[in-house]
Amino acid sequence: MYTPRLMATPVGIQPVLRFGPFAFDPATGELFRDGQRVPLQDKPCQVLAALLEHPGAIATREELRQKLWETDTFVDFEHGLNTAIKKVRKALGESAESPQFIETLARRGYRFVAPVTHAQSGDVALPGGEIAAPRAGTARLRQVLAVFVALAAMTGIWLAQRFTSAAPSHADAPRLSTELAVLPLRVIGGTGGEDLSYMGTAIADAITTRLANVRQIGLRPTAAVLPFTDVEGDPTGIAQKLAVNYLLVGTIQPAERSYRFAVQLVRADGVAVWGRTYDEPRAAVLVVQDHIAEQIVSALRVELSPPERARLHVRYTENPRAYDLYLRGRALLVTYTEAKMRDAIGYFEQALALDEQYALARAGLATAAAWFSVRYAYEAEARSWGERADREARRALEQDPMLADAQLAIASAAGTLYGGFNWSAVLDGTAKALALDPSLDLAHVVRMRAFYHLGQFDSARAEARIARALNPSPNIEIGRLDVAIELFAGAYDAAESKASALLRETDAPAVRHYLGLAKYYRGDAPGAREILTSVMRGGKPDIRSQASLASIEAATGLREQARARVAAIERGPYMDHHVAYSLGAAYAQLGDSSQAMRWLQQAVDTGFPCTPWFERDPLLAPVREHPEFARLLRR
Repeated sequence: MYTPRLMATPVGIQPVLRFGPFAFDPATGELFRDGQRVPLQDKPCQVLAALLEHPGAIATREELRQKLWETDTFVDFEHGLNTAIKKVRKALGESAESPQFIETLARRGYRFVAPVTHAQSGDVALPGGEIAAPRAGTARLRQVLAVFVALAAMTGIWLAQRFTSAAPSHADAPRLSTELAVLPLRVIGGTGGEDLSYMGTAIADAITTRLANVRQIGLRPTAAVLPFTDVEGDPTGIAQKLAVNYLLVGTIQPAERSYRFAVQLVRADGVAVWGRTYDEPRAAVLVVQDHIAEQIVSALRVELSPPERARLHVRYTENPRAYDLYLRGRALLVTYTEAKMRDAIGYFEQALALDEQYALARAGLATAAAWFSVRYAYEAEARSWGERADREARRALEQDPMLADAQLAIASAAGTLYGGFNWSAVLDGTAKALALDPSLDLAHVVRMRAFYHLGQFDSARAEARIARALNPSPNIEIGRLDVAIELFAGAYDAAESKASALLRETDAPAVRHYLGLAKYYRGDAPGAREILTSVMRGGKPDIRSQASLASIEAATGLREQARARVAAIERGPYMDHHVAYSLGAAYAQLGDSSQAMRWLQQAVDTGFPCTPWFERDPLLAPVREHPEFARLLRR
């Protein structure tokens, strides 16, 4: 039986940050200039470390207060931060008037603006000719990963800006010379009637997750390869559909006490460039993904950086049962259906009950919770799911700061009722997630949602194109957002057509809501009222649709019905920016400009500053000349 050799995890790697003539060791809190130690007190050292965590990004005063002065009073914090910044600048030999390293953003915070690179601590000479001694162990590995996160985040933010600054074509999505899709492994045979169908998808997903940190390989997300489960067709055709030049294909053959994994790396022209068979005891199956990922990197002749190689061998659990439960959860999670996602949550919870330090299982749980908060939950339940997503994701990142799924869960939670629809946090969080894993098509979908709420429709469409390039499979969420963009951009015919087509695939309340609005703006008010009246969510009338219905009733002379409906919504338990906007439109049509402006202001303040729609919506015509409306648009 062949047992592949495990490559040892690199230890002793000392992540030191270099900028200009300086080197900073975040592990020891020491600052060096040209090899000589620069004295720096504890609090200024902490401030410098915080700024270096995300070079190029703004560290707000509030973020620094929460991170470093949580127990101090506001006055103590203000004085302490100002003093610490002055001491850091003195140590770096610069002034606030001509900064080389730390930029001040008035009333906002600070930003580290100098280029930052990283090196091993052995490269930093200490006084007396000593060399900083490397340290081994888990803590050191986490520090290595934290440095890699900071550098990767800068790259991700640059990529996000590059690919959303203009509306690229479908082919303009980021591409590398090596594009790979890991197809679900086919399960053949079996013993005792056990259902192992989940393993093929789960192992493929685990390999993809392992390779996501290798920057030279462009990956297709697991959701993109699901249509090719159990497919034995021509690899050339599959590679063409997925727009990749390599496929990993294989089988799993279970025996009573072991598994046989047979895998091949195949070029798009059908030529196999590498193949291997692994026979592993069932209790040792959790090492297979490591073996295969390492061999793929070798076969593709990819040179790994030390952090990338370390990531390739991070072991998240030693519990085979917890790993099996995690695989079952991931196989269900990537389908993104409500029922299967609930089952996935159960598997992740069971895995965490066996190993509460299992960061991957916790990230999976956070991903599912975030998706529930955005798509399936309603009212108080949506807040609860959003809070859980944020909490579980942050715990996962404490265990491993390189988990892209956890970063995406935090970003998604920021775009919910719980997160206050903080689109700035959504865009920042998704940029970090994409820096860690560029194959995350859902990160682009989340960004698409943020951009459409902000009225940046071209940027939203650009994100959709990148997401579709990464995952060519039909995506209901992209379709829903596409309908919303057409509607709020004033393309009512296109919105109605796309919504009608999408309803053949889903009965999502939001799609029916948009269809009703499109019908009204196209001149079919009775049809619009009929559809909006019928929209249900969670077994109850959908509040967003009810608010839109009130605005249409007010516009079509049904003023008493509109007033009654508005009053019921205002007394009700649910309110978000879309409901507030429609209440503003209803009051505009009812002639109450004061109430209209109050609700429109709330819509903007709570996540819907969609200026193009405010300027265009015919329902707002009665207040468009109102001085407060003009001020609102200018703001």
